[in-house]
Amino acid sequence: MKTAGVVVTYNRKEELVKNIRAILSQSYVVDRYYIIDNHSSDNTEQLLKEEGILDNQVIKYVYLKENIGGSGGFYTGLKMAYEDGYDFICLMDDDGRPADKNMMEILVKRAEELYSTNKLLLLNSLVCGSDDILSFGLNGGIKTKQIAAEREKDNLIVGTINPFNGTLVSKELVEKIGYPNKDFFIKGDEQDYYYRALKANAFVATVFDSNYYHPVLERKYFKVLGKTKKGSTEAPWKEYYRARNFTYMFKRDGEPIKYVRQNVRQILIAIKYNPKKIQTIKMILKGWKDGVCGRLGPTVKP
Repeated sequence: MKTAGVVVTYNRKEELVKNIRAILSQSYVVDRYYIIDNHSSDNTEQLLKEEGILDNQVIKYVYLKENIGGSGGFYTGLKMAYEDGYDFICLMDDDGRPADKNMMEILVKRAEELYSTNKLLLLNSLVCGSDDILSFGLNGGIKTKQIAAEREKDNLIVGTINPFNGTLVSKELVEKIGYPNKDFFIKGDEQDYYYRALKANAFVATVFDSNYYHPVLERKYFKVLGKTKKGSTEAPWKEYYRARNFTYMFKRDGEPIKYVRQNVRQILIAIKYNPKKIQTIKMILKGWKDGVCGRLGPTVKP
């Protein structure tokens, strides 16, 4: 079976080179590696040329005419790989990379084993930061590699993943649910793809012994309505896309209480902790409204 990889990048040329070097040094090297450059302005292409990366026949470098966001980048890369006939396609962001030389081989072999029983596959490497800490954590309170080891069965943790960080998609799943929603621009496109895969009865799992490195997501603790919660507060335009896209998803899936709870929480966090309080609150409310109305696309510029 033929396997491709896709990495989406924007102005992280040094991290991108680390990613590519790790991919090309795997015990199992993908047949094609699509680098989707989201209109970087840091001379990414020049560095790739200087490093000799673009001379490698495995590499397919695509420089987009404009920044279409992470969702647009993954839409483009997955679409290209699918249309080129690859059976398995592994999706990655530019700030992560395989943690060792066996990550891809273990992931692909497990996909081949599972393929005979369910061709709709969405498999993920275990995404690790430093030491024992998982970069994002998994559902069910799985925050460390030790807890993951206690929960895995046959090296699988079923039903929970960290897309798109070493995430393998089968061509049949693409045929069933399509591509990531390019109109999200940023925020939530990976979760949306995960939800759609679950609804399609795909086999979704984290492969415990396939390890992918990503810096640990930094989250702060905020006190909201007397309770301490772990979360984040970002630039107003990013808060807009978070509010809009998750509102859109939860409304579509008939779970309005989830987007109400999330948006109210982010507003309360902004009031107390965000230095740009008024602007942030306005952006969250605009995102909330646009999500309910289904108004997607790059509607707010950075």
